[in-house]
Amino acid sequence: MPKQSSDASATMNGSPQLTQAFPVEREYARCVTNLNHASILTVLPKSECIGVIGIDGKEYPIPTQEQVVELFAHNTTLLDRKVPQGFNRLELTPMAMPTPFLIDQMKTAILNHAAEGKIYQTRRFPADPFISIRVNPEKQVWVWETLRQRLDTDELVYFPQEYSSNHRGQTKLDVINNKRICAVQGWSVGLVESLPIIPQQGQAKTLGSRKQLEIGASPREYLQTLQTQPYHGETGKTLEDFITTFLTRLVETNEVSNDRYDNNALWLLGQYVRYVKQLKSDLVPTGWWHRHYGRARLDAHRPGNKRCTRSWGGASTVRLLRP
Repeated sequence: MPKQSSDASATMNGSPQLTQAFPVEREYARCVTNLNHASILTVLPKSECIGVIGIDGKEYPIPTQEQVVELFAHNTTLLDRKVPQGFNRLELTPMAMPTPFLIDQMKTAILNHAAEGKIYQTRRFPADPFISIRVNPEKQVWVWETLRQRLDTDELVYFPQEYSSNHRGQTKLDVINNKRICAVQGWSVGLVESLPIIPQQGQAKTLGSRKQLEIGASPREYLQTLQTQPYHGETGKTLEDFITTFLTRLVETNEVSNDRYDNNALWLLGQYVRYVKQLKSDLVPTGWWHRHYGRARLDAHRPGNKRCTRSWGGASTVRLLRP
């Protein structure tokens, strides 16, 4: 476990309203346990904490429980609005970690679960029966070459304000050091909704004046929605978010995530591939499980694409800010 201050519990006990609204301590323990079991974390040689090595070769210790509690205390206004809207699950994403390494961990985890005979379709509800799935023995994660070539380069833009040459987004290194994205350097500390399957058209609920994102819009339409008042404080998902969630869900429930055959493939709205000359187009990454081929798939499509809207949907993260 990471080095922790003994003041963490005291800080927690000093915020009774915070703990009633959100079980920070329990959620933090769940996140760290799952990240560790997913082999995302390692003992860092210099600090002797657990964490990840970033794309810049630096050490990025995982946020401590005390740091997370302090972030909750600093973001009370945001949390008072977003928790009633359904953001009830903590998510720690190692934004600093090289994406190809995360993909390798994804491959290994899928193979290991298949070998143990413990890999299932996504269940809508915990009481639903487990349904086993096949895994491709040759290729467990398929990555479109055009996207692979741009991983962790400046051609993959993070958190664009629009999908165009005027994107006003950031590079991965910018994000690692941006306290509005990585409240603890290299790590996004955020809240997400407990929605294993994206609401289908006409099935989204409205909680606290916010309607859940549902299947059926293009990336441009989703991005415009996220910029409206009910969605204030939310950002789209990234490849790092998707892979980390896929891995930790597999560890926690033995289930794959975002199966397209459930109309549950995910637009990664927090990223944008700048104009690809040979395709004469801008692109938004996607992440999903391909049930027919038995593997995860990472690719990208045009941000105005309506062809995929029947099976693809959007999701967001409320990322806590550092003072």
